[in-house]
Amino acid sequence: MSDFFSDDFTAELKAYFLDSVCKEADKFIDLTDESTLRRIRNEVGEQTRAWAVDAKTNEFVHFSQWLELFEERTQSFKEPRELIKSLKTLKAYAEALIQEKADTADHPVRFALSAELRQDVQLLHCRWGNQDFAIPLLNVVEISSQIPLYPLPDKKDGLMGVIPFRGEAVPVISFHDHGFNHSEIKNTFYVICEHQGVRFSLQVTETDDLMSLKESELLNVESHSTVIQTAFVSKFFIKGNKSIMILDLEKLVA
Repeated sequence: MSDFFSDDFTAELKAYFLDSVCKEADKFIDLTDESTLRRIRNEVGEQTRAWAVDAKTNEFVHFSQWLELFEERTQSFKEPRELIKSLKTLKAYAEALIQEKADTADHPVRFALSAELRQDVQLLHCRWGNQDFAIPLLNVVEISSQIPLYPLPDKKDGLMGVIPFRGEAVPVISFHDHGFNHSEIKNTFYVICEHQGVRFSLQVTETDDLMSLKESELLNVESHSTVIQTAFVSKFFIKGNKSIMILDLEKLVA
């Protein structure tokens, strides 16, 4: 988390950077139409690369990663509305950083690009102990480490308990009951998800990169049954020397 208040000068530099992002995004929005799309798209790509570097310099780690993903996809936008909507999301992200004065892992989730604008798959890379897995970003509502876990009156297979979230008692999935190794790590987070109107939570020991993959990079478990054998995983991908499963949330909450 970035600290805006480490000193007045640093706070002023960070605020100036974010304000300039908002103003430049507005300019691009005003200039974008059918006749200018190709030129503006290239200019946005160039500017976004510069923003990503400046964001990292200003210790906006999550914003910098988000900008890198945004820049990768600028060339795929075919219509002005796609670029305009994405620029509005970018501006909203920067405005939230100005107002909230913090850069957290929750921000890329809140300001994910709309599904209809994506030609690839966005995933949140997580860990439970030494087990890597990924969650479709579209299903992620919020990430929090400040929620107490309450046990259920009667133990139910597959559930650890419930957490309070926005006036609801949200069930927490037990990875251990689903075949994951037990983790001794005490510092955990809750990734609150929603699938077809059903809200639930996953307890994780770490949230890592926001990842953007093409459909062609996803592998079917059915064709590689010796790699991963888990009932709630239908696809996985390779990152470095690791195979990372993508949780099938429909199967997980069934």
